[in-house]
Amino acid sequence: MFRYLSILPCLLTLLLATGCAETNNPGSWNKEKVETQMKSSLKLAEIALAPATGGFSGTGKAEDGETYKITVTQDPTKNRLDWKAEGDRGSNEDGSYSID
Repeated sequence: MFRYLSILPCLLTLLLATGCAETNNPGSWNKEKVETQMKSSLKLAEIALAPATGGFSGTGKAEDGETYKITVTQDPTKNRLDWKAEGDRGSNEDGSYSID
């Protein structure tokens, strides 16, 4: 019985570390985390993304009123997300975010 109790803290630590690593991987972030990153990176006042093949797509509106068509691709194996944003005033923003 005591043998199992001594192993339990190690197993819990391993499970927590594995779970935290997954949530810190931009390649597997959920919609809310991706939207937060995009709002910050593109200085958006509004954003609306929907799941798409390999990531998300949708629209965003900048603080200056420009509207963007946004495509986000995620790569969980590289801990990375990439984006393309095409503005209605002709601007184009390409970028990425990764954790090494």
